[in-house]
Amino acid sequence: MRTVSDTQEPKERPPLLIDGTRFADPQGRHVLLHGINLVNKDPHAGYLYDEGPELYARMREWGLNVIRLGVIWDGLEPEPGEYEEGYLKRLDQQITLAKAHGLHVFLDMHQDLYSVLFSDGAPAWATLTGGAPHTSLGGVWSDAYFTSPAVQAALDAFWDNAPAPDGLGVQEHYARAWAHVTQRYAHEPAVIGFDLMNEPFPGSAAVQIQAMMFTKGAELIAALGTPPSGGANAFSHITAPAESLAEQWLTPDGRSAILELLRDVGLYTQVIDATRSLYAEFEASRLMPMYRRVARAIRDAGSTQALFLETTMGSNMGVYSAITPLELDGVRDPAQVYSAHGYDLVVDTPDIAQASPERVELIFRRHGETAQRLDMPMLVGEWGAYGSSPGTLPAAWHVTHQFEDLLCSETYWAYQPGIERFPCFRAIQRPYPERVAGSLLSYHFNPNTRVFEAAWQENGQITAPSLIYLPDWFTPEGAEPEITPTGSGWRASPVSAGSHNRYLEIAPTGEPCTRHIVVKQRVP
Repeated sequence: MRTVSDTQEPKERPPLLIDGTRFADPQGRHVLLHGINLVNKDPHAGYLYDEGPELYARMREWGLNVIRLGVIWDGLEPEPGEYEEGYLKRLDQQITLAKAHGLHVFLDMHQDLYSVLFSDGAPAWATLTGGAPHTSLGGVWSDAYFTSPAVQAALDAFWDNAPAPDGLGVQEHYARAWAHVTQRYAHEPAVIGFDLMNEPFPGSAAVQIQAMMFTKGAELIAALGTPPSGGANAFSHITAPAESLAEQWLTPDGRSAILELLRDVGLYTQVIDATRSLYAEFEASRLMPMYRRVARAIRDAGSTQALFLETTMGSNMGVYSAITPLELDGVRDPAQVYSAHGYDLVVDTPDIAQASPERVELIFRRHGETAQRLDMPMLVGEWGAYGSSPGTLPAAWHVTHQFEDLLCSETYWAYQPGIERFPCFRAIQRPYPERVAGSLLSYHFNPNTRVFEAAWQENGQITAPSLIYLPDWFTPEGAEPEITPTGSGWRASPVSAGSHNRYLEIAPTGEPCTRHIVVKQRVP
């Protein structure tokens, strides 16, 4: 039976549960979270976007169901122990709008280069540099983690819980700030959890980490030898030793040449794995104790929402993470999410459209292995960052195929006004199975053949329908899906009145079975 309904899918979504390694709704359906980062780093804008309900309505039209909403510590606690109520009220408004448009929210305490003095994050009073200079070299903002003594000193002070001007440790201030936020949203069903820190990074240990990478790189280049007689290659002008490589990395031409060399995923793996022990030591001795401190503050504030655990920035590029599940009082916390980020080394460079498929596959394969080790749901908190760069759609599709293989959730980095006109956008507004009445087994969208398919093991006890999102550019005039077994039918419901973006609502069979759907784009 086929029906077409003008009835809109209900906007407000029920709360989410963590069921083993997946997200589930109260009806028991397996849920994929597919969303976007909404992080405003501009202090002059008060660290929040003010685009109103239209923005959230567009996000629902795009098929998104979750927002990673940035909280900036500088906006929250501008003076030690003093919380900015005006900032929190504006945050309330954003959460209310998200909820009204059926979007889940998790809050991300965002930082880059640790502090508002260098980029965004900690307030000036919590930035303890000891007078070290800030030296930012290279063409990519994150290079300053390795080149700035001030950034490194401020991070060291945070990990040491050094005293702030009022005598309380800066890390303790951070935990208390989280507790203050938690008390406000502990019982807000739209808020599904808290991302404890964006891309935590070691301090002065960065110098040793970088040295190990370039030492290994120099060793590998030396082992390659010279090109054959009369020959040349794209990186024949790269020189060792490590000090020279480090200098070349900070120039656009040198970085491009080194990136080309590292397209050999075997070489790339050896370079990043040279740092694994240092990142692991940091995660064990510094990061996990901070996570436990913050988790205790959040739980004591009355929250049972999910704790989103990130890795160091090293894992963004494929270094295995050594984080462990959080335990409080010797008991594993029941609501935790592995929230890794994934970026190829070309991110934030003019070469962003030339991401290496092999490096990308390595990064996400390792994230999948870590999620299995942790026995947690996986949500990739950041990926993409393509902006309006041309030619990025193929790279974006390749990343989304990793999500299909892993059956994981994700939030794209990041919303910008006009994003719907960016070349990469179709990989964001793509068909996917938002909820299935059982356990999702597989799904895939082929952008070349324009065929979407999915399979799930249906639970005979679930009475709610499976929901498949189909964007208007894929099926502008609707769709005739092939569903097996057919069951009692399906209907197409617009996301909003008059919308050509639709949900296929597939009625459950009432029996345990494996179901399969194929949707093909109509040819005019």
